Amino acid sequence: MERSVFEVVKAPLGWSVFADNVKIGGVYDSRGAALEAAVLAASYTVSDGGGVQINVPGAEEEKPRWAIAFDIASSILPTRSGRERGGSR
Repeated sequence: MERSVFEVVKAPLGWSVFADNVKIGGVYDSRGAALEAAVLAASYTVSDGGGVQINVPGAEEEKPRWAIAFDIASSILPTRSGRERGGSR
């Protein structure tokens, strides 16, 4: 039996739903609204005989993906010297 994984994730402007790592739907105002969309999408998989798993993070559990990407980029990019940061050349 096939199982699909639905994930509710924090987006920069709200919440998004991914099904098997593919974004489905739009951007939702709350985790609850995104969960409802995930449950509706998952119900179609269940109707077709498949299994589902729905993951929803806690309120403080997950950083937005852009914040994780920023942290990674900040740690690997070279830093500017103090002279360049001040704007004087």
